[in-house]
Amino acid sequence: MAQNLFSICHLAFMETALPVGVAIIDRAKKGHLDTIIDGLMSSDNSIEILKEEGAEGAQLVRMQLDQIIPGLGNPVVEVKVSVTPRPTNNEQNFSDSELAVILNRIESRIKELKIHVDASTLHND
Repeated sequence: MAQNLFSICHLAFMETALPVGVAIIDRAKKGHLDTIIDGLMSSDNSIEILKEEGAEGAQLVRMQLDQIIPGLGNPVVEVKVSVTPRPTNNEQNFSDSELAVILNRIESRIKELKIHVDASTLHND
């Protein structure tokens, strides 16, 4: 449970806090404290705006973190995958007796091929 909680916090930090932080730092580099506070207070979705502004810079930071420790910057997200095989039109269900007949036919054809190959090698000598 603790590992799962850590993974959730790590993912939330990388997807939300990091881009917002990068956007705030970029705004601080460009202007004064006024632009940062105005940006946070100006609208109801100011966090989303900052998240979009900092997305590109955050991606660069995540790539650099991944170079240090793989998975640190772009955490692995657990997914569940299931595969349900779908029968194709060419797929046939054979009973054991039908399969035995087919395998015997293949075996007899292989024997015929071996006879022809052996005969042709005798003539070439």
